[in-house]
Amino acid sequence: MATKVGLVVLGLALLGGCLAPPSQSQRVTDSARELNLATRFGRMDVALGHAAKGAQQSFLERRAEWGKNIRIVDIELAGLAMKDEMNATIQVDVAWVRVNDDTLRTTRLAQLWRDDGGWHLVRETRAAGDLGLFGEPLPPPVVDDTPRDVQFATKVIR
Repeated sequence: MATKVGLVVLGLALLGGCLAPPSQSQRVTDSARELNLATRFGRMDVALGHAAKGAQQSFLERRAEWGKNIRIVDIELAGLAMKDEMNATIQVDVAWVRVNDDTLRTTRLAQLWRDDGGWHLVRETRAAGDLGLFGEPLPPPVVDDTPRDVQFATKVIR
């Protein structure tokens, strides 16, 4: 009889752990993951649902070239810092290429999120990495026009 009671208590404890509400950090991480995956696959309608009302226009403007001149290869959440229960910063690594260039570029974004009845993206900035992801002007490429000897050195063996 004691073992049955013990099993019931253990079962209830396990069930209670499964029904616990998600923490604030889990909720903001889920929202950030949904927003960033939606933008990676061109679902801006879904992503806008996770952006704050005042940030939606600039959110769309920064991603105007995505899917046209810029192809997103991968997006990865790289870090989370909870400032307090209502504010968080998410670090996002974006791997991307220009459609007319085969150079893989990476840019780290710092996204500021706020809980106002649900987690929403308030602001984002480029924290590190390559310029151009948000349409920033790029410096002109360095062209090296110095003539080069295109032949290998030869050695004659006699």
